[in-house]
Amino acid sequence: MLNDFLNSVKGELANQLAGKTDLQPENAKNASGVVAETIKNGLAEKAKQGQFDDILSLFGKGGASTGFANNLINNSVGNLAAKVGLPKEVAAKVAGFAVPFIINKLGSFASEKGKDNKEGVQDLLGDLIKGSVKDKLLGGLEKKFGF
Repeated sequence: MLNDFLNSVKGELANQLAGKTDLQPENAKNASGVVAETIKNGLAEKAKQGQFDDILSLFGKGGASTGFANNLINNSVGNLAAKVGLPKEVAAKVAGFAVPFIINKLGSFASEKGKDNKEGVQDLLGDLIKGSVKDKLLGGLEKKFGF
């Protein structure tokens, strides 16, 4: 579900970036993909650690200014510089716009779908966390039974 959501907002984000940051359309498209991937990875990492309150904090009022959101912005700056080749100042401007843009859209999406609670977040992230839970269970069984 999260992948579908991110794919649906990348085009709109690319258009917004091209208009608001003076990025060329191809760079705006690449930047939107990098930011979406960074957010997805950040959400997956928090979910794997069981830190659902941090994820839920993004959905509330002011979610784009939480500590977790700031981490996503900082990670996006580094990824935009490394993967798209943007100068740090430009990457910071892009991330400062793109991450809150996606967070606000994600919060609205989660609310509309009734996914703005812990169980909803688990459902929203679906495959991103199912693998980790399965791996933990199997890993624990392997240790317990020695296989």
